[in-house]
Amino acid sequence: MSILHQIRRIRVTIQTWPWRRWPWLRALFAAFAPLAVIWLCQLIILQDGAAASAWIDGHMEAFFLTWGVLFFTELLAAVLTGRLFVGTALIGIPTVLFSVADYLKEMLNGTPIMASDLAMTGQAGQIAGFLRPGMDLGAATVPALWLTILLLVLAALLSKGPERSWSLRRRLCAGGAALSLLCNAAWMPAAQSLLADGPENESQGSRNDRLGLLAGIWSALRASAMEAPDAYSENNMNRILRQLQADQEPAGEAEVRPNIVLILSESFFDVTRLPGVTFREDPIPHFRALQAQSGGRFLSSAYAGGTGNVEMELFTAIPSAFPGASESLTTLSDRGAYHRMPSLVKALEGQGYDTEMVHSYNDSLYDRSYDMPAIGFETRIFDRDFTVDKRYAGGYLSDDCLADQLIERFEQKGDGPLFLYGLTMENHQPYFAGKFTEPSGVDYDCPTLTGSDLGAFDSLVHGLHDADAMLGKLVDYFEDCDEPVMLVFLGDHLPGLYLDGKDTVYSRLGYASSPDTEDWDAEELLKMHQTDYVVWNNYGADLTAPERVSVTDMAAQMLDWAGLWKPLWFDWVERSEADMTLYRERLFVDGVGEPYDEPTEESAETVSIYRSLVYDILYGEHYISGALTDYTPEDDAGD
Repeated sequence: MSILHQIRRIRVTIQTWPWRRWPWLRALFAAFAPLAVIWLCQLIILQDGAAASAWIDGHMEAFFLTWGVLFFTELLAAVLTGRLFVGTALIGIPTVLFSVADYLKEMLNGTPIMASDLAMTGQAGQIAGFLRPGMDLGAATVPALWLTILLLVLAALLSKGPERSWSLRRRLCAGGAALSLLCNAAWMPAAQSLLADGPENESQGSRNDRLGLLAGIWSALRASAMEAPDAYSENNMNRILRQLQADQEPAGEAEVRPNIVLILSESFFDVTRLPGVTFREDPIPHFRALQAQSGGRFLSSAYAGGTGNVEMELFTAIPSAFPGASESLTTLSDRGAYHRMPSLVKALEGQGYDTEMVHSYNDSLYDRSYDMPAIGFETRIFDRDFTVDKRYAGGYLSDDCLADQLIERFEQKGDGPLFLYGLTMENHQPYFAGKFTEPSGVDYDCPTLTGSDLGAFDSLVHGLHDADAMLGKLVDYFEDCDEPVMLVFLGDHLPGLYLDGKDTVYSRLGYASSPDTEDWDAEELLKMHQTDYVVWNNYGADLTAPERVSVTDMAAQMLDWAGLWKPLWFDWVERSEADMTLYRERLFVDGVGEPYDEPTEESAETVSIYRSLVYDILYGEHYISGALTDYTPEDDAGD
């Protein structure tokens, strides 16, 4: 007997089962399915069945809100299609897959999926490529997926019912009733109050703990991109502008307009400061020698990922805390805002600089094909555009290859000064044994890590060692260059060094108290948001390097190092440093470098003005945004 014949016999047998037509059983299953989906979602996130049940028991309001939305969504799909299976699949499959994605992101970066991350859904395939081969999905994830399949099988068995023979009019009426109930469940005052009932500046992790994954994301999505500050009005904005103009230093004649080379090195930091590792040779000798002369710590706005947001904050000096929960600096809903943004690139262009960026990866992530020209880059080169011999390391174009491409672009520059921005990729996650064709070759001991964990750490050391070699190659080249060159090299963020079992290299070595970023207080967040930077030049300038420069301040600092005029916006940013160094979710660093979980009373006025200026530029009426972002020095403007 053929397999197809057996399948037909089973199908006929199933179709004769009388209980498939029992309305009460179908209704009971329809009510049970959303509960099961919520429990499966929490099971994947918490990796423990008892903990998932305890969360439901301890968060009944959030549970019933989510259950109601899922149930009426299921009901709407079922009555319109005549199949209970369609409704169950609609609420079950996306929810479970979203839960898996959230769990994996927490493993990778220590943070849940943000509402702003949803804009990158189209790049999910590429982002999945950043997962380590053989990555542990969690002990409860696979059972949860099998239980989801079982739920769908049961829904399929119950899908045959009398509503399949309903007339179109009857289905539309039933669908309208279900839609009305869905809207009432989702937008009734009690639901909206619950979604908004968190503390000010609530983190996404806290939202998810309070509301569950689905309602937590919903709570973030409903938040305004950025609410108008209380003090925002035309009169107040003009008053702020007059004060800023009165305090602005006039443009002077720059003695030297150096070529500026900025390297944002993927996940670069001084690995020798990690405890539990003894290096018998320096893994980054060029960087450490240069930093001893002129360099310090770089205070990033990100940890373990989000290079595009670090990049945009560096160029624009807009704090990442100001856009609302539903947006980030790379996912603004108003695409025109990127043309209005303040920009280091345009500030240099206004003073005669050609502007180029070179990235050893493609342009799909963070929408760089749109954002980079919008903020002023005249020339953009991605991996497909490289004209030098392409060489790969760790699965990406090597840092050595990027150095050659930067040198070639410099040699083809015009007569004027050049701003050349290089963004590396070789040291990007994932980190795993075998990422490179051979070990790092750096001599060190790390007794705490063994086996595949030590192999993952060695791949990091390999990437850092190659990034350091790239820096040495660029310094050697520009040292013999006849033109003045200022080079700034910095790490964008600490890497997310996750290990199996929700552990990280940092927590295993004792550098961090926990692999979960939600467990970190402001002081630990500050430590985990610091990388390193150096500034170097070949024309003998004495460049004073602060002990710590934040991502928000770096553009103004670079203009100062180069001896160039600062537009009004960057003049304001520099003066705001007295009260505010960094402001991001759950971390505020004041003017003297002290960390807090929110702005202090002493910094309130500065934060208020800063927020109003950003709102005017990105969202508001643009009362003074044009004056803030005038990139032409007065001496050259003919005023």
